[in-house]
Formats: sequence, C-alpha cells, structure tokens
Amino acid sequence: KLPVWLPTTSTLEMLFKHHLDIRAVPKKPLLRSLVEHTTVEEDKRKVAMLCSKEGGQEYMTKVRDSQMTLLELLAMIPSCMPPVTVLLEHLPRLNPRPYSLSSSPLATPNTISWVFTLVTEPRPGLATTWMSNLQAMTEVMVQPRTGHHFRPPQDLSQSYVMVGAGSGLGPFMGFLEERRVRKRNGEEMTGDCWLVFGCRSKDKDYLFKEVLEQMVEEGVLTKLSVTFSREEGGPKYVQDSLKEDKQQLVMWLVDQLASFYVCGDARGMARGVQEMVEEVVEKEKGWEEGEGVKYVKKMREEKRYKEDIWT
Repeated sequence: KLPVWLPTTSTLEMLFKHHLDIRAVPKKPLLRSLVEHTTVEEDKRKVAMLCSKEGGQEYMTKVRDSQMTLLELLAMIPSCMPPVTVLLEHLPRLNPRPYSLSSSPLATPNTISWVFTLVTEPRPGLATTWMSNLQAMTEVMVQPRTGHHFRPPQDLSQSYVMVGAGSGLGPFMGFLEERRVRKRNGEEMTGDCWLVFGCRSKDKDYLFKEVLEQMVEEGVLTKLSVTFSREEGGPKYVQDSLKEDKQQLVMWLVDQLASFYVCGDARGMARGVQEMVEEVVEKEKGWEEGEGVKYVKKMREEKRYKEDIWT
C-alpha cells in the first residue's frame, strides 16, 4: 500500500527527487521486503541477517550507526533488484528543511535572507549542498512558517542577551536589523542588548563582522562578545565567554530580568550554555544547590529563556 502523502499523478523522477528521502537510513521493514527480491544466496543471507533478531547488533553497527543509505545498501547486495513499488511503500517522506530568517520585514520588507552552514560530513548535506550551488535569479520554493516564540521583545525597555554559534547568528541579525530600524525611526530604546557569538576564526567565519561593529557604534548593540575556538588566547566557546562575564550576566538575568535567547546546536552548545547559566546564577547569588536549575526553569515558564536549536 502506497503512502497517502504521495501524489497520485506524478513521474518517478519527481517522486524520488522531491517526495522520497532516498538518503534515509533503511529500516528493518524495508530490509525484510528486499530479501525476496535478492537472487544470490550470499546477498540474501546478508540482508536477512540485518533484519533478523539475531542480527540486531550488526544492523545497529553497519546500518544505523554508520548512517547507511539505501544506495549504499543496494551496492552491498548487488543481486537485489526491488520493484519500484517496494521503494515507494517503504521510503520515508522527504521533509522540508526549516531555516530561521536572518532578516527583518521592517528593514527589508521585500527581501528575506537566512544563514546556513554547508554540511560536508559525514556526507554532503541535502539542502545546504543544493543551496550553495544556486545561481542568481534561481526560483526557490519556500514554505513560510510563522513563529511566535523566538522573537525579540517588542518592548524596547526590555533588555536581552543573544547567544549563538556559527549559523546560529542568523536570527539574531534579524533581531538587530529590526532594533536598528526602530532606533533610527526615533523610538525610545532604554533596554540593553548583548550578543555573544562563537565562531572558529577571525578571518574565516566571523560572520557580519563589519555590520556588528557598526551596530555597536550606533548604540543598537550594547555589548558584543565574540569567541574563536581555533585561535589562541581568550575564551574558546560562548559558554566560556558568558562565564568570564558572569557578574554582568547575573545582573542582566536576575537583577534586570533580561530575556535570554540561544540559537544553534542543541547537544553541545545549547546544553552547555544552559548548564553554565544554572551554575553561574547559583554561585554568584550564593543560592543553595539546585536553585540555579529552578531559576532557569522559571525563566522558561516566564518565556524569558528561549531557544531555536537543532541536532
């Protein structure tokens, strides 16, 4: 039975190019279906073992952990010739890739932009490789999605801290572009704004360097802290920079009730930042053990601790 999300009228080229994720790790139901379409006994034993209970560990090691794709699997069992209906039935849907805008409709009402990191390992990224090869005037299909969660404070008396690494700087450029337009339009801006940005090198991936420095000069950005993980001297990562400025951080978050935004990698950076904030506010305020965790939880409940993160 074919999935209901497949179009009823289409070409195979369109299906495999735009609807099916041919690079997804093959799951066991697909492997079981491939057994009966494999002719050479040795190949048949291989695929049968991978989808068996006894071959569970081998499946995890060879297929799951190594992120094996369907094409790599078929290359391993060359006598397997599945009909296209088997692939249509078992391959997962090719999901859209979400990106946060790095622009503001106040600053550029007719233009949108976003920042992405070109993925090359363990294999070239699907969306980022495609985007990196786009030519000028190429039409791109975009599915707009409105987010009400990760936005700068509307109240310009509200202070906030932005923490991002790599392409996690993207949405904060939109925040700052909007803040600059409102300032230039004469709106009173009493709240402060602090950006902590992490990259590898001053010369290679310090994104928007001139723009950010100009925003500091204009008073749009109150404080700019930049870390370089591949260079000697100074803090290496964003959490190190925040810890270095711990007294100011605690003053902003606890005394001034500033909002706190984090954008970037969920497993490493975002988790490390949260643990550092919990530790710093607890120690600097002389609270009992566990109070820092409770305070960050309270910030989340008050919608003062917000994340735009990915794995």
